[in-house]
Amino acid sequence: MGHKAVKLNRSRQQDEDGLFISKPSSRCSSLNEKQTDPFMLIWLDEKSNENTLDTLRTKTLFRQINNDLCLFFDNPNIFLHEIEKLHHENKKILLVVSGSLAKMILSRTVDTIATIIIFCSNYNKYAELMSKYWNVIDICTDHEMLKSCIQCEIPSLKLNLFINQTFRSIRPLNSSKDSYETNAAQFSYLLFIELLKQMSQTKQAKEIMLNKCKDYYRHDKKELKKIDLFNSTYTADKAIDWYTEDCFVYRLVNQAFRTEDITLWYLFRFFIIDLCTQLKNVHRKQNIQDYLTLYRGQARMPTQDLESIRSNIGSCILTNGYLSTSKQINVARQFILDAENNDDFKVVMFEINVNASQLKSVIFVDIDQYQGRNEEHEILFNIGSVFKIQNVEFDFELNIWKIQMEATDECIDEIERRIDTMRKKFQNGNINLLFGRLLIDMYQYTKAESYFQMMLKVLPKDHEDLASVYDHIGDVNMRMNNWNEAYRNFSLAYDIKKIRLRSNHPSLGVTLNSLGNYHQAIEEHAEALNCYLKALRCNNDQHNAAITKLNIGNIYMINGQFDDAIKLTIEARDILQQIEPCAQVELMHCQGILGDIYFAQKDFVAAEHFYLTVFELSKKYVFIGARERKNCVKALVHLYEEKDNNHKAINFCLEQITLHEQLLGENHSSIAHLLMKVGELYINDDQKKFQVLKRALHIFEKNVHLEYATTATCLMMVAKCYVQQNQHDKASMSYMRALEIQQKIYPPNHSMIIGTQILIDAQESKAN
Repeated sequence: MGHKAVKLNRSRQQDEDGLFISKPSSRCSSLNEKQTDPFMLIWLDEKSNENTLDTLRTKTLFRQINNDLCLFFDNPNIFLHEIEKLHHENKKILLVVSGSLAKMILSRTVDTIATIIIFCSNYNKYAELMSKYWNVIDICTDHEMLKSCIQCEIPSLKLNLFINQTFRSIRPLNSSKDSYETNAAQFSYLLFIELLKQMSQTKQAKEIMLNKCKDYYRHDKKELKKIDLFNSTYTADKAIDWYTEDCFVYRLVNQAFRTEDITLWYLFRFFIIDLCTQLKNVHRKQNIQDYLTLYRGQARMPTQDLESIRSNIGSCILTNGYLSTSKQINVARQFILDAENNDDFKVVMFEINVNASQLKSVIFVDIDQYQGRNEEHEILFNIGSVFKIQNVEFDFELNIWKIQMEATDECIDEIERRIDTMRKKFQNGNINLLFGRLLIDMYQYTKAESYFQMMLKVLPKDHEDLASVYDHIGDVNMRMNNWNEAYRNFSLAYDIKKIRLRSNHPSLGVTLNSLGNYHQAIEEHAEALNCYLKALRCNNDQHNAAITKLNIGNIYMINGQFDDAIKLTIEARDILQQIEPCAQVELMHCQGILGDIYFAQKDFVAAEHFYLTVFELSKKYVFIGARERKNCVKALVHLYEEKDNNHKAINFCLEQITLHEQLLGENHSSIAHLLMKVGELYINDDQKKFQVLKRALHIFEKNVHLEYATTATCLMMVAKCYVQQNQHDKASMSYMRALEIQQKIYPPNHSMIIGTQILIDAQESKAN
C-alpha cells in the first residue's frame, strides 16, 4: 500500500459527508512516495570557482548528495543578494562556508539561513563562531566529516548516504534480460540480509542504533522521548509491536532499506535481527492456510521501474525492506487518492495473491491477529519476500496501473544455492568485515570506504578486527589509485599485527601482499618483490598462497624472467582450481597474466588466446564496468594495435564503449578508460583524439575520487594535445592539475612528480 505520514486514529474520524472512516497507519505507505521540499546546498568559498583537485572533490560531493540543487559562490556580496531571493521564495538552505568568509557573512544570515557549516582546515581558529551564532552547527576539517555533517542536517537526504540513491520498495530478481550484473547484484542484496541475521546481538549494537536515532531526531522532543522509552523497555519479543508503532523505528529502518544503504543496515542490525526472528516465529505460530488477496497502493512509482516490471511478466521481484499490505482495497486506495500520472511517476495498485497453504518460504504475519484486534487488516511481509509478476495493465476508469502478483517459492532454491555459494566463499570471515568485503566485490568502493570508516568509529581501539579494517580501507584506496592513503592504512594494519601476531601468521601475509601491491603500483618493483617473498614465508591458506605466487610471477614478468613467471603463474592457477567454491576472478587474473607474459615475448597468438579466454569469463563472472572486464578490453585493443590492426582495435573499443553506455550510462569511469584507449589509437587524427580525451576527462572529473591516477594520466594526454596546438598556457594548466593529483597519491620526489614538473617548466618557458 502507499505511504502517508499519518498514524491510525483508534477512535474514528468523521469525514465531510458524515461517514466514519479509519485512517491507515503510516507504515502502510511507501517512502518513495513522500515528496519533500527540495533543499539548496550552497558552498561559499573564495576558491569555489578554481579548478583544483580539492575544489572539484567538494563540488562532486555536493552533487552526489543533492544532485543539481547546488550553488557555488566565491563572492560574498553576490551570495548575500542571491540568499535574499531564495529566502523570499521560502527555499530551505544549507550553507557550507569557508572560515574567512564566515566571519564576514554570519551576522547577516542569522535570520535567513538556519543551518551553516564552516569548512576549513583549522577547527580551533573558528570554534568561537559556534557559540556566538546559533545557526552554525559544526566546523568540518575534511571531506568525510563534511559529508557526514551535511547528511545529518538534511532529514530528507540524511539516510541517503551514497551517489544518486533513490527509494526503491521492489527490485527485479530474474530479468528476462538476464545478465550476471543484474542477478549477482540482487543475490548479493540477499546475502547482506543473511549476514545481518547471523550477527550477534550486543549492548553495543543497541547503543549504536539508538545514538544514530537520537542524532537524527535531536530537534524532535517527542521522538527523543520514544527513543528513551525504547532504550528502557524494549525486549526482542516486542519487535513487531515497536515496528507497528508510528515512531522512529518504522520510519528509519524502512528508509534505510529502501535507500539500499548497507552502512545503515549495519547500524540498525540490532532491531532488524529481532524483527526478522519474531516475524518468522509468529508466522509459524499463526500457520495461516487461507488464500489471501492483498492490496498496496503506490502513488509515485518511477516510470522506469514500471517499464521494467511490464517487460518481465512471469519473472520474480524482491521486496526491499518489510512490505506492508492490506486485505481491504479501500485502505490501499487511500494512499493513491488525488495522485496523478506524469512522465516521471505512475500511480500503481498492487494486487497480491497469497496461496498460503502452498508456500513454505514466504514469511508474513497478520498484524490484527497478532495484536488481538480487527482494525487495520494489515499483512506484513518479511524482508526479501519474493513475488511473481502475473499481469500489468492500465485501468482507464480509475486512471491507474494495476500490477497483479503472487507470493512464490519459485526462486527460493536458486536463492539458497547462490547464498550457500557465497557463504562458502566467506566461510572463515568475520561477519562484520564481510559486509564491507562484499561491497568491494560488487565494485561499490565509495560505499565500502564509508562502511569501513564507520567501523573505525564504532570499534574500540583494542578490538581484534581493527587491523583488518585498516587492511580493507587500504584495499579500497588501492582500487581508487590513492597510493599514499593505501600505504598509510596498510602500514597501520602491519604495525598492529606485528605487535599482536606471530611472525608467520597468515594475517601478516595478507598485509605484506597489500604492501607489495602498493610498491608495484608506484613502480618500486624490487621493494614489491621483497614484500611478496616475506608474505610467501607466512603460514598462508591455499588462496593467499596462490595470490602471493601470482604477484611474484607478475614481478618476474616485469623483470623479463618469463620462464619463472609462467611457472609460478601456472602453480597459482593449479592451486586456485582446487578451491571450492571456484575462485573465478582470481583465475581470470592468472589467465590475464599468462597473456601478458606471452605478449611481452611478442607471441601474439598465445596472448590473444588467453585474453579472449579472460574476456569470455568476464562476461559470466564479473559486472560490466568491473576493472577485470575493462582491463581485458584494453589488453585486446593493445594487442590488435601491436599487430598493426588499428582498424580492428578502434572498432572493438568503440563497440565496447557503446555496450558500456547502454548498461552503465554515459558517465561511468570505465567508459573514460576506453575513450583514453581510443584516443591513443587516433594517431593521424588529432581532432578526434582531442575530442575523445576531453570527453574522457569530463567523465573522470565527475569521478575524480575514484580514479586519481587515471585522471592525472588523462590530464597529461590532454596537455600534450594543447602542446601540439601551441596552446602553452592551457598545456601548463593541465600539467599543473595532473601534478596536484600526483602529489596527493605518490610519495614525495617520485619520478612521476619530477617528470610532470619538468613538463610544466618547459611550457612556462615557451609561454614567456
